[in-house]
Amino acid sequence: MLLTEVFTRRDALATLIESACATDDAQTFIRGVQAMEPNVALAGAVRASANDFADAAGVAQPVMRDDGPIAFAGQQPYVDYYPAVPVKLDALASCGGASFYGFADYAPLGSDPWMARTELPVVTAADGVLRLCFLRSLRSGRGRDLRFVPPPDAPLLALIGEKLKGMITEAARHAAFEKRDAYRRLRELMDEYDEARRRARSLGVFNAIASVRLFRGLGFSLPFVLLSDLLAREELLPSIGETLAVFIREHALVVEAVNEAMAYDERGELHFTRKESGHVPLAIAGADDDIRRPVRLVMHGDDHLLVAGGETFNAGQADAASLVEVLQRLRGRWSLDVFAPLFLFRLGVTGIVNGRGSIRYSLVLGHVMQRLVGERHVPNLLCSCAPPPSGPLIEAVCRARGGLPPALRDYEPTLIDRFLTNDAATIREEIRVAWRNGVAE
Repeated sequence: MLLTEVFTRRDALATLIESACATDDAQTFIRGVQAMEPNVALAGAVRASANDFADAAGVAQPVMRDDGPIAFAGQQPYVDYYPAVPVKLDALASCGGASFYGFADYAPLGSDPWMARTELPVVTAADGVLRLCFLRSLRSGRGRDLRFVPPPDAPLLALIGEKLKGMITEAARHAAFEKRDAYRRLRELMDEYDEARRRARSLGVFNAIASVRLFRGLGFSLPFVLLSDLLAREELLPSIGETLAVFIREHALVVEAVNEAMAYDERGELHFTRKESGHVPLAIAGADDDIRRPVRLVMHGDDHLLVAGGETFNAGQADAASLVEVLQRLRGRWSLDVFAPLFLFRLGVTGIVNGRGSIRYSLVLGHVMQRLVGERHVPNLLCSCAPPPSGPLIEAVCRARGGLPPALRDYEPTLIDRFLTNDAATIREEIRVAWRNGVAE
């Protein structure tokens, strides 16, 4: 996918694109990342966090170098994925070094439906769509930090498995594919979900474990981390505190820089929310209700108060040491917001792989980074794809209905869709070609 496909007014946004070091050329990006100085300290923290998560997920620990580049990509952990996610994994793998993928396991439930739901083509539904929900009630948990939402229970997973089995059975009546192989892959998929359920303490961890086990099955051996774990490691907290102190000290400048960037956006293509005075790039899960709430700064004399809902935390002079103390007291409850990549860059991340949504945010973040700390955004690759509806499941619905139902006209084959109806080698080749825009290396 090209930048011109994401930004229809690339000329108007040229200044921001340049300051965000955004490119859609993979080789340019990889050369830029590999030219950056390695950060052994950060690589060590990534290794430790990735090893801890691999142990928790029950997979082999990743093999990585400490003296190479550290490119990054990440997002909220989902129960299923568009193809745009595994193409980012393939791009990261090409960077080598200590490049890693991070799961933002602290996002609020409901901010993205893919945290608990997926949709697949099915012959039997009126609109041709099978909707699967991995939680019994989304409404009751809405807004809760994923670290405090329980994982799906065994009966619910069994029900999901039965629905997927029925989908395969009906599809095989209308499309040619190996039904026996699809059933075998379904058993493998449900075994992985069940293993994740047994190992997970929360929905965030369940999604991340199920994801990494599926990604490993497709041959991705990258380091995977839970961002809540990586960012809270003692050796990284001083840098987190320093960057947070800059944001608090220059909170008015942050608002100003965001507004400056948004002024370039005549057509609303950046999808970024303006920030109010006192914005702090932090969120805290409520002690009583687990709701993830943004933090705002309130001054009380010389004291900097961090306010989240009904809770207030005194950060004193808001120097790095004081902020680290606050974060340590809030261990397991704090998280960063949309500005998290800037914290990672200052920690030593040397490149970022972004999708269609996050590349838009990066244009604002690059300008904020330049204005706030006088540093240039790291190499920034747009790596995404949007394949049209295809595959046996879509073919079955089309044949049964005499055409593609309106609800499936914008459907992108999900990873579950592809996993059930294709072997791993076919999926990897599709991924490899997609992120390179079909251009041979």
